[in-house]
Amino acid sequence: MKTIEIIVKTDGTLSIEAVGFQGKSCEKATQALEKALGTTEQRKKKPEYYQRAALNQNRNVEL
Repeated sequence: MKTIEIIVKTDGTLSIEAVGFQGKSCEKATQALEKALGTTEQRKKKPEYYQRAALNQNRNVEL
């Protein structure tokens, strides 16, 4: 399941975490939130970022 978690710390700083996304789809999913919340100070990419998003295509192969 894909979710976006927004964590508000006691000092008022925020962090956004995309869970269940692969590849660059996490950036697309959080883009509007980042823009609405203001300046992005730091971005950490999880291992899932470097995985390819699964292709939902059927391929017919003739031998």
